[in-house]
Amino acid sequence: MSDAPLLQLALDYVSLPPALAMAQLLHEEVDIIECGTPLCAAEGLNAVRTVRHLCPDSLILADYKVPDVGGLSAKIAFDAGANWITVIGCAPLITVKEALEEADSRDCEILVELTGLQDIGERAKAWKDIGVRRVVYHRGWDEGNVDKRLWEQEDFDLIRQLADTGFKVSVAGGLSLDLIPRFEGVPISVFIIGRAIRETPDPPATARQFKEAIAACCG
Repeated sequence: MSDAPLLQLALDYVSLPPALAMAQLLHEEVDIIECGTPLCAAEGLNAVRTVRHLCPDSLILADYKVPDVGGLSAKIAFDAGANWITVIGCAPLITVKEALEEADSRDCEILVELTGLQDIGERAKAWKDIGVRRVVYHRGWDEGNVDKRLWEQEDFDLIRQLADTGFKVSVAGGLSLDLIPRFEGVPISVFIIGRAIRETPDPPATARQFKEAIAACCG
């Protein structure tokens, strides 16, 4: 997989039909298809299985934000067809470790999801020591929708710190075409985009615009 930033489509729906329609429309335009947390909560593993059936060649992430039972949670998600899953950053280190071991046994990946964490720097060394390779720096759903929190310089500084520690960093949360240039020079592995692609008149064309913008500032 190239080190150039990838584009991940977040399917944050609460039922399968619109999620499947969007996956079918966009799977050739994006690098990763995410079964979002709302979709996983509403439809369970059926969401992962059905997206895998519809998009057999796609890289699929199940955004379960696993809090406990790491090894078993990873196993059932990978058995359903996911390539990557998320583990919430506040999970005990043993939970992260067991999920990681299951992922490594299958050539899959876990990503530690940083939503809501205040002690990221302190936890990062422990994650790195057990072999975690990827993290998700996420301006949370409620932060964006309710608190209207914007991306600030401290966010970019922390992303750089995580990258300097050796993590591949995915970023998510209210990202728009206008925001992408602000990431110039910031070491991003994956840009996660949801509504800014899905809720446009021509989602495939918008996905291509995002890829062009990402290549222009981060390629």
